[in-house]
Amino acid sequence: MFDLQEDWCISFAGCGFMGIYYVGASSCILERFPRFIHDASKIYGASAGALLATILTVGIPLEKCCVDLMFMAKEARKHKLGSLHPAYNLLQIVQDSLLRNLPEDAHIRASGRLCVSLTRVRDGKNVLVSEFDSREELIQALICSCFVPLYCGVIPPTYRGVHYVDGAVSDNLPRCHQRNTITFSAYAGESDVCPPASTLNFHEVRFNNVSIQVNSENMYRVTRTFFPPKPEAMAEICQNGYKDALRFLQENNLISSECPQRSLEMDAPKPACCELAKDSVEAEENTQQGGRKPPHGWLDPRLIENLPVNIKKVLCEACRETHTTGGLLSHVTNYLPKKVTSYLQISSALPVESARSLAHRLVDWIPDVPRDLSWLYGVAGDIYKQAWKGKVKDCGSEAPLRRCTSLPEDLNLWSLRKEATHISSLTFTRNTHSVLDHTPLTPPPTPTLSPTSGLF
Repeated sequence: MFDLQEDWCISFAGCGFMGIYYVGASSCILERFPRFIHDASKIYGASAGALLATILTVGIPLEKCCVDLMFMAKEARKHKLGSLHPAYNLLQIVQDSLLRNLPEDAHIRASGRLCVSLTRVRDGKNVLVSEFDSREELIQALICSCFVPLYCGVIPPTYRGVHYVDGAVSDNLPRCHQRNTITFSAYAGESDVCPPASTLNFHEVRFNNVSIQVNSENMYRVTRTFFPPKPEAMAEICQNGYKDALRFLQENNLISSECPQRSLEMDAPKPACCELAKDSVEAEENTQQGGRKPPHGWLDPRLIENLPVNIKKVLCEACRETHTTGGLLSHVTNYLPKKVTSYLQISSALPVESARSLAHRLVDWIPDVPRDLSWLYGVAGDIYKQAWKGKVKDCGSEAPLRRCTSLPEDLNLWSLRKEATHISSLTFTRNTHSVLDHTPLTPPPTPTLSPTSGLF
């Protein structure tokens, strides 16, 4: 049971595009029991969890985080290869979002309370960063925590001159074993706030402290971590996070008295976000006609009925942008041929787009070329030294092994037996000589025939 009389911490696991789950869970807690976040002594996070932890620590509205996350997913879906397309630069989008949303004193608000999980490239050790001297340092730490090797690039970013990669590589759920630490995860497992366990649970694995059940639903979530789903699916994931967080609050009796408990089953369906927009042109036209506004066709209101209004608006707008107007016939006749044609042209368009994006990244990389090349040279030198040191040790350890294994087993036993006999004989001779050395100390016996008989 969660104890409010003691200090508590919050830890968010890295989950990529599944971070929309944390948006729903955090919105529920801020709506029902805001003290849980405001009074937490420390908020830990790795990768996408570090971004959400920063937003909660600094005090950025959740709808801004939701807008940026939906924009990242939309940009990834634009390309044939998704987030793996060379023209898609995830870290650049994250950096632009942080520069746009973080206030000037973000590092002051975050220092001492926000803990970002990083993995040091030099030795692979986990590092928790909680002190930031400037806003730029805070952004550097978050960029390092989100850098997935090979997925985001080859040369890792730096924080205070040291290269780091995604904190999920070494510790994906920081301080999860500490007492009174509430853990959040977008995968079904043993975390405090996570999707419910599935009935078809085959096994459970732990990925750097994160408990993940092996089932089809979690496999889908892991896939969507790197390849974002459609906006409708992301809206449903967001509401699932809201429901799971509410379940956690109810089980621990943490519903605030100022925000009375509200059952999910008894809630009446709320109107969709676009139906609440007073300045919408469609709303004005429908009102003038005197008719009731029909629900929109691009997002089922039941998928977002429990979310706050501001989050609803963001999700509904994201779905509206990707909605194709017209019926099924126009969808088949217009969308399908274009989609097939685009996939047929991928063999010719992909090299051109790759060359353009590569040239653009090279131009941006020019100022950092000397520093990165010197780092690569140092890494190559360290690898060579380690390999050479291991080779020298192997050569030194092979000589005695050859002498031992080259002799027959009988010969070894014979030599050992011979050495044992030789040692015993030496010991016996030494004892004999010691006895002889002591015999002169006793007087000799008197002879019976004395020499006086010869004198007379």
